[in-house]
Amino acid sequence: MDLTTTIIGSISVLSLFVGLPAILFTFIHKNIKDKREKEIEKLKYKKEILELEIEKENKHIKLLEEENKKLDKIIYEK
Repeated sequence: MDLTTTIIGSISVLSLFVGLPAILFTFIHKNIKDKREKEIEKLKYKKEILELEIEKENKHIKLLEEENKKLDKIIYEK
């Protein structure tokens, strides 16, 4: 065997055991990272929705309090 064949063979083996796994793990890591980011985004939207629902309920409570004040006024006037 000459030197070039040995070098090419060594590069082939190294790329098989180093390069290929590096590429695969890069894609796996990117996929996991993308899933986490999507999950975080979903949670942010859920949080916004819940905050809006809380605000809606607070406004509903205020309306009920105002209505209660009106009814109390009517009752006490009689």
